[in-house]
Amino acid sequence: MEDCNVSVPEEDVLEVMPLSSNFSYYKCVFTPSKPFPSREAAISWLQMIGGENKFVLVTKRSDVGGIKRRGRVKIACERSGTYRGLAQRVGKGKAAKILKKSRNDEKARSHTGTKKCGCPFQINVKENADSL
Repeated sequence: MEDCNVSVPEEDVLEVMPLSSNFSYYKCVFTPSKPFPSREAAISWLQMIGGENKFVLVTKRSDVGGIKRRGRVKIACERSGTYRGLAQRVGKGKAAKILKKSRNDEKARSHTGTKKCGCPFQINVKENADSL
């Protein structure tokens, strides 16, 4: 791997896992040389580096962990995934069902826009096993 000029905190509580092979340039940019002291430090560093590289990164999935479980956060590009469209909730409480509106439905919004383009960029941040 090439040398990356990346500054990261010195303590080791969280590590950033490598990216998929489609982003070889960003693999270098988003790979820290040392783990982070906290979850928040890792996320803020990723968002700062993302901003410098014209990415807006959001939390896609999060789990704080528990007894004998490592905490983890999945950070993804805001453009990842696909547009889900409108949905209508029918009923109340636990018995409620969600019905998707068809494109031909009169009440459905037309000419909607979306930032979603299926971007595969994502980073997994996991708590080190040593900190459990």
